[in-house]
Amino acid sequence: MPSESHGFRQARSQAEAYAQDQKGTGQLVGDVLAKAYKHRGKLQSIWEDLMSLCRMLRAWSRGQYKSAPWRTIILSLATVIYFLNPLDFTPDFIPGVGYIDDALVLGFVVSSIRKELNDFLQWEKQPGPE
Repeated sequence: MPSESHGFRQARSQAEAYAQDQKGTGQLVGDVLAKAYKHRGKLQSIWEDLMSLCRMLRAWSRGQYKSAPWRTIILSLATVIYFLNPLDFTPDFIPGVGYIDDALVLGFVVSSIRKELNDFLQWEKQPGPE
């Protein structure tokens, strides 16, 4: 991403470290879900994509979903790290606009990994072993 913001570049750098630590990734996803559920009303426009990204990262961190390309994992991790940062480009505490940048980043990343995310959603629908 040639025009990444400073905040997203930092998140991407942290994502590289998280990608090497599956337990840390699982904790990160838990933190994202806690924040998301706390602010669900403000996140309606991005809710489904954020939840799909979290489920994919959780399945990947548990070793259940192995098909995601490395780039997809790094971008997904960077996105949720950016989401967790309350002082990103538009601080989350600003009423009415605090999550706009989070929505834009999520939308951009999801559109760039749409095929891989759709592959995960199809995988998720498959019946598990009995």
